[in-house]
Amino acid sequence: MTGGTPVPEAAEAPWMATFAVKGTGPLPERASCGGALVAPNRVLTAAHCLDGVDPAGVEVHLGASVLSQDPGEVRDIGAVTVAPGYEILPSPEAPEQPSLSSARNDLAEVRLDRPIAGVPVLRPVDAPPVAGTPAALYGHGITGPDAGVSDVLRRGGLTLTTDEHCAAQTAATVDGPSVLCAQDLREPGPAQRVQACFGDSGGPLVVRDEHEVPRLAGIFSFAMETTGAPCGTAGFNAFADVAALVPVSR
Repeated sequence: MTGGTPVPEAAEAPWMATFAVKGTGPLPERASCGGALVAPNRVLTAAHCLDGVDPAGVEVHLGASVLSQDPGEVRDIGAVTVAPGYEILPSPEAPEQPSLSSARNDLAEVRLDRPIAGVPVLRPVDAPPVAGTPAALYGHGITGPDAGVSDVLRRGGLTLTTDEHCAAQTAATVDGPSVLCAQDLREPGPAQRVQACFGDSGGPLVVRDEHEVPRLAGIFSFAMETTGAPCGTAGFNAFADVAALVPVSR
C-alpha cells in the first residue's frame, strides 16, 4: 500500500497471514497475497488470489511482520472453499482488459494442514460496519508504481464509505451485496494517501468493536487499478464484505 505506517512488531497483528509461492528464494520475492487467521486452522483471503492456482504450490505464513527476518509459523494449504457466486466481472467499458475487472463474492476460506497453536485469531464482525466507521488495512503490497512488496507489514487508516461512493469513481461493476468500500478521506497534505496496491489482495480490513477489540470487516479485492490508474492513485478501495458472506466466514 502507499502511505500508512510500518508495523514491525508481530504482536500488533499476530493473525496476519501472508501467502507465498513455495520455493527457496527470499520470502519478499515469493509473497503474493494477504489474509487473516479467523480460527486456529482457517484463514480468509481473496478468492482471486487462489483462482487458477495449485494450492499444493502455495504456503501460508502467520505473523511474519518482517518477511526477510522471520517467516513466522508456516503451514501448507489443506483445502480451499470459495464463496458461492464468486466471479471476476469484466469492465463494461473494456471487457477485453483483465486489469480493469472487478469481482463479486471475492472471498475464500483456506483450511490449513495443521492448526496454529497459541496465536490470537481475528474474529469476523457480526454485521457490516456503517459508512463513517474508521478502519485499518494491513498488507505487504507494493508501495508505489515502481516499488516492490513491502518487507515490513504496513497499516493504513481508512474510513468506510458507501458502495455508491466506490461506483462513482470507476466504470467497473461494484457489486453492492458483496462489497464493502473504504477510502482515505483526509484532506490533501504532505502525507501520502493510504491506497491498496498489488500484493495487498486478500489483506484484512480491521475495525474495532464496542470493547475496542479488533474485528475483521473485509478482505481486499480491487481498487483504482480498475480505472487504469497506477498504484498509489488516491481513491476507493473495495473489499469482500465478510459479514455478508457468512457461509464462508463462519
